[in-house]
Amino acid sequence: MEDCGTAAAGRRCNCCHPKQFCAPAGGTLPDGLHAGLDCGALGPDFDLILDSFPRRVPIFPLAEVVLFPGAVLPLHIFEPRYQSMLEDALDGDRLIALALLKQCDRKEYQARPPFHETVCIGHVIHHESLDDGRSNIALLGISAGHAVAVEADKPYRMAKVELLLDATDTGPGHEEKIRRAYARTAPGGADLHELRVQLEEFLSTERIPSALVNTCAVTAPLFPIDKLELLAERSLARRLDRLLELLERPWQWN
Repeated sequence: MEDCGTAAAGRRCNCCHPKQFCAPAGGTLPDGLHAGLDCGALGPDFDLILDSFPRRVPIFPLAEVVLFPGAVLPLHIFEPRYQSMLEDALDGDRLIALALLKQCDRKEYQARPPFHETVCIGHVIHHESLDDGRSNIALLGISAGHAVAVEADKPYRMAKVELLLDATDTGPGHEEKIRRAYARTAPGGADLHELRVQLEEFLSTERIPSALVNTCAVTAPLFPIDKLELLAERSLARRLDRLLELLERPWQWN
């Protein structure tokens, strides 16, 4: 990405505000994956990949973007160091850890961009090469992680990442809580009746559908630091409760 240091100066750049989408944006809820992508890249055994952690993973720090497991993020890659990062990922296991960029000035961003240690490990499931080395990709979140920066002979940052696995707990009234969260975060212009039907089908298949909780979190109109708090929460029940607290703050919608 190019010059995300502009965000620290109070100005917006296109790379800091990529479009996020996940299952609801495609009108379906197929196990938390977006139905409109080229899913031919979903062949890897993700359990086998995750069994290789803790391990070193390239870090992609972005301002104002937090990815969640089960969500898909389309990105345009055009800064040279991240072109190199993508090339290395595609030559390997296609893993990139998406991190939230800490506030920094332009000089710091260009040298060693600081990032929050809670990250989402992503797998490149779609890649389109463009002119001048640029690329469009789709990154599928597969697990939250805790990243500690390590030195590497690379133009981009690397980190040792340990998995942060969800506890498959449940809480009282979670179906109604999910309905409330979903009502707050359903995409504009969506067929709400069809989405409600899909929601009820989804709720009948899992105790607390983590993909749906994460879908609500990734599409919610919240501050990035609040989304990062949700990503770091290991209890699905507490993540859902906190998501509702954030969504239903009176000033959130003012």
